[in-house]
Amino acid sequence: MKTIKYLFVGALLVLFSAPAMAQDEEQAIIDNITRVIKNNKGGNFETIEDEVDRVRKKNKKKPRVLVAMGTAFKEINDTTHAREFAEFALDRDSHYAPAHMLLGDLAAIGDDGGRAAEYYQKAINDDPQNPEAYYKYAKVYRKVSPKLAVAKLEELRAVRPDVPVDAMQARFWHDDKEFEKALETYKKVPLHKLELDDLTSFATEHYFTNRHEEGMNLIDQVIDRYPRHAPFNRLGMFFNYEMGNHDKALDFADRLFNKSDSAKISWMDNFYYGLTLQKKGDIDAALAQYHEANAKEVPANNRTSLIQSIYQAYSSKGDFDNAIKYYNQYLEAKGSRTASDYNSLASMYKKHADEVPETEKLQWLQKADEVYAEAAVKFASAEEFFLVQRGRLNATIDADMSKGLAKPHYERASQILEAKADRDDAETKRLIECYRYLGWYYNEQANKEQCQNYWRKVKALDPSNTEADQFLQ
Repeated sequence: MKTIKYLFVGALLVLFSAPAMAQDEEQAIIDNITRVIKNNKGGNFETIEDEVDRVRKKNKKKPRVLVAMGTAFKEINDTTHAREFAEFALDRDSHYAPAHMLLGDLAAIGDDGGRAAEYYQKAINDDPQNPEAYYKYAKVYRKVSPKLAVAKLEELRAVRPDVPVDAMQARFWHDDKEFEKALETYKKVPLHKLELDDLTSFATEHYFTNRHEEGMNLIDQVIDRYPRHAPFNRLGMFFNYEMGNHDKALDFADRLFNKSDSAKISWMDNFYYGLTLQKKGDIDAALAQYHEANAKEVPANNRTSLIQSIYQAYSSKGDFDNAIKYYNQYLEAKGSRTASDYNSLASMYKKHADEVPETEKLQWLQKADEVYAEAAVKFASAEEFFLVQRGRLNATIDADMSKGLAKPHYERASQILEAKADRDDAETKRLIECYRYLGWYYNEQANKEQCQNYWRKVKALDPSNTEADQFLQ
């Protein structure tokens, strides 16, 4: 009895495994011929024609194999043979949904959205439970008729309530870079129902909408399931840097660079890693990351920020030559210089003047003065500001006032400020500074009348100024 029972069980196992074995054999055929077709990308079809024809004839009653071959041709942009094999599959089974899906994909590639929708609708008719057909139909129709696209997804919701239709809608918003809408739509779907690609997009939406803390909360919920998923580790670094959690940002940087599967490191990864290292005070390591980023293809509108970080890092470590080199590259990348750019360049020259031997100090201060002079002409609305900077600088160069180098700059700045009826507090302080210098200058020149004239002006603006009192007695 036991022998018969065991034979019966064995027979059942053979029956249960037979379709799987057949399926495995069929998949092996698909894998092999797909490899042959894809390896011929850009080659001559005649070199694989015999093998392709042999497999087709041997599997002419297997639409799954035929569609897989057509799909392989589609992926190497051979749409003619892709269409041909879809038709072969339909000759065998006119209601084979994957064949209609393939024809729909080919029509979409050819920018024939209407025709693509027709094929996707046929696939829906063939297999009303297939979510991909509804999704692709909605995808090609959404720009022609958003309402019709949404209606098609609602049809799917009705027949497959288990499918996260809102996630599909969110993908559309993501593709259109409507990140706010994508975010809100993804929120309607429980996390456990989102596929990995959707989770990645959902997390990315948080980054693009500056919801760093919420985005990090999402990463924390899924990272244990996908610890080696590069996009999550990348976003973990981004989010933590933006929130000021630099130690955690470095942890995620390590995960991204060293513990992720198939991580393609971009310039932005190197840049964020460098920013984090610089915040931690490791300037040399930060510069290594910045330079690695700079060696990659960086969008023109982002390169400016990258070069700016490089020159600032060199400046912070006192490497003036490299700081100036990259500052000039930064200005070139910007295209047009602002008043702030000129001020920063002059400040770098002045800082360097403090670091060089006394014999070299003057030449760097003069370079700073030249920058201020150019800026005063270029930016009429900031002329007074740059004149005051020139006054301060030349007062340093001519500390004993014997040459009066600062005098013309303070005089011109005072004239501009005096004529301004709506001076703010900072401007009034600069005007007092002008008067003070001129008061001291005329005192050194023994011109009591002019000296007292300027100190009276100081007193009028600042009645509590006791310095003026010694000249007005």
